[in-house]
Amino acid sequence: MHTGTALALTLLVLLYAVISGLVSRWYLAPGLVFVLMGMMLGPFGFDVIAADDTRTFNILAQLALTVILFNQAASLDLAAAVRRGHATFRLLIVGIPLALLLGTLTAVVLLPVLPLWEAVCLAAVMAPTEVALIDALLEDQRIPERVRHALSVESGCYDGFALAAALAALALASEHADRDVTHWSWYLVHTELVAVALGAVIGLVGGVVVVASWRRGWMNGTWAQLATVAMALVCFGVAERVHSSGFVAAFVGGLGFAAVARHAQTSVPTQVSDAAGQVLELVVFAIFGGYAVFLGWREIDWRTVLFCVAALVLVRPVAVQLALIGTDVPMRSRLFIGWFGPRGIGTLVLGLLVLGHGGIQNAAVITEAVVITVTLSLLLHSLTAWPGITFVAPDRLVRTSRQ
Repeated sequence: MHTGTALALTLLVLLYAVISGLVSRWYLAPGLVFVLMGMMLGPFGFDVIAADDTRTFNILAQLALTVILFNQAASLDLAAAVRRGHATFRLLIVGIPLALLLGTLTAVVLLPVLPLWEAVCLAAVMAPTEVALIDALLEDQRIPERVRHALSVESGCYDGFALAAALAALALASEHADRDVTHWSWYLVHTELVAVALGAVIGLVGGVVVVASWRRGWMNGTWAQLATVAMALVCFGVAERVHSSGFVAAFVGGLGFAAVARHAQTSVPTQVSDAAGQVLELVVFAIFGGYAVFLGWREIDWRTVLFCVAALVLVRPVAVQLALIGTDVPMRSRLFIGWFGPRGIGTLVLGLLVLGHGGIQNAAVITEAVVITVTLSLLLHSLTAWPGITFVAPDRLVRTSRQ
C-alpha cells in the first residue's frame, strides 16, 4: 500500500472515531460512511486513496473476515441458542438453507447465462448477513431482546454456512472440469473437513492456554484480547498453509475457544479484537468505495440489478417467513428479522474467493452483483433502520404489559 494511501485511511479512521457516536445515533451503517468517503477520496474523486491496488484490498479483506469470523464464533453459544428460543434454532437450521436454495433459484431464473454451479456460488456470496454493521439494531432497547438475539446468532453463523455452500459449488465446478470423482470430492473434503479439524485443535488448545494464563493473572486484559486476534490469524495461516480454508478454520477456532471459556466459566475480554476487526472492515469499505463501486455500477445490466433487488427484498424475507411458520414470533418481529439482513464484508470476501478460484465463465456478472448488493444494502438498511425499530417496538410493549 502506498504511504499516502495508508496516511489517508488512517486519518479517515481518526475522523470517523470523533463522530462515531453521532453516526450511531443517526442509525447509519459505518460502512456506508466509509464507502462514501472512499468514493470521494479514490481515483474517481480527489485521487488521495490508490484504491485500485487489488492485492492490498484482497489481503485486508481476508484479514478483516478472519478476525470477524473468529469473534462472531467466540461470542456464540449455540447450545444456549437452542435452549433459549425455538425461533433462533429455526432460523439457523431452516432459514439459512432456504435462503441459499431460494437465492440459487432466483439466480437461475433471472440470470440464465449462469451455469448451475455459478448460480449456487452467487447465492452463497449474496447470503451472509452482518447485522453488526448497524450498531443500533443490536443496542436499541426498543427492539425485543429475543429479536436482537436471533439476528445476532443468525448473522454469526451465516458466513460459515455460506462458505460451505460456496466451497461445495466450487467442488461441483471441479467436477465439470474433471470427471474423476475422487479428485473433486477430495477437494471438498480437504478444503472443509481439514479446516474444521485444524480450527478445532487450534481453538481448543489456544483456549486452554489463554484461559489458564488469564485466570492465573499471567497476562493483562490488553494482551488477552490481542491473543484472540493472534489465534484467529494462526487458524487462518495454518489452514491456508496446507491448502485448506482459512475462513472455516477461523470460525471453528472461535467456536473451540468459546467452548473452553464457557467450560472454565471464564470471560476473556474481546474489545480490542472486536475493534481490530471493525477497523479492518471499514478500511476495506473505503477502498471498495474508491474503486469497485464506480466500476460495478458503470456498465450494469438490468437483469443483474433485478437479481440484487430480489436477493435483498424477496429471498431473505421469504426464507425467514417460511422458517418461522408455527413459532410464536409476532408478525412485526418476523418482518423485521426478514428485512434486516445487511450485506457486508462476508459478501465481499466470498465474492473474491469465488472469483479467485478460476474457471468462472461469468466473472463480470458476479462482480457486478457483489458491488450492487453491498452498496444497495448499506444504503437501504441504513435509511430504514429507524423506521424499522419504530415498527417493531410495539411487540416489546405488548410483551412487557403482559408480564
